[in-house]
Amino acid sequence: MKTSQVTAAIIVSMVFFSFPFKKQVQASKPFQNVKDYSLYYGAPTEQAIMHLKSKDLIIIEPQLFSKVQIQDIQSKGTIVIGYISVMETPSWNSLRVKELLSSDYLLKHGERVHFKQWDSYLMDLRQLHYRQLLLSEIKTSISDKGLDGMFLDTVGDIDDWIQDAATQTQTREAYRSFLHDVSNQYPELSMIQNRGFDTLDYALPYMDGLLWEDWRANWKEDTWMRTRVDKLRKEQKKGLTVFSIQLTKESSPGREARKLKFLHIDAPNGYSEINN
Repeated sequence: MKTSQVTAAIIVSMVFFSFPFKKQVQASKPFQNVKDYSLYYGAPTEQAIMHLKSKDLIIIEPQLFSKVQIQDIQSKGTIVIGYISVMETPSWNSLRVKELLSSDYLLKHGERVHFKQWDSYLMDLRQLHYRQLLLSEIKTSISDKGLDGMFLDTVGDIDDWIQDAATQTQTREAYRSFLHDVSNQYPELSMIQNRGFDTLDYALPYMDGLLWEDWRANWKEDTWMRTRVDKLRKEQKKGLTVFSIQLTKESSPGREARKLKFLHIDAPNGYSEINN
């Protein structure tokens, strides 16, 4: 081989081995037998656990549940997925907050971005220290407790709250790097991403599912939604499971979602109460 050919071969090899095989990840289809699910961030009361055990898949706040409680739920065959906020750190998460550095926050005009509704702060995923904190949280709250996977929330902040194109691209690349590390360290854990449709291309090689939070019935009349539905339908054929959830009391979103073979639930009471 000529030098240029050798160099090209090395580059191809690096790219080939840098990321897991997309077909392999989605071909595993860990959610193929899931018919219903529940998203619950409340306390593990006896009533809540009985409800959760009746579902094929649940998404919970793992810091609230003990390993024994999780095993009890799994004993009925329920897949247990643990919540982790990627782009935001809520003030209640003391385990993470106490380890944060000032450089871990993403600043806007020199100030931290605070989401008053959730009492959380926008984080800088480009920071290696912050990504290491997330990996540590996955270990203690999800892997060590024996959960089956993780639910990656607030990824949509990359699309919605980062306006600078260069910073947005860098953050998406950092997210892909983070997912690569997660996949290497915890290959047994499934991954579901919440929204973040424009960032999804960076995550697809690692994702088993995507949740469309705030799904609406009128998607056919909405160009933005229609474009993303078309994209997701293509990924469904490759093995991606699409979940949807409606937060209002709109009458027909579930019917429209099921036509698209989305796994749908309504949550008019929020996530801290049992919905269905």
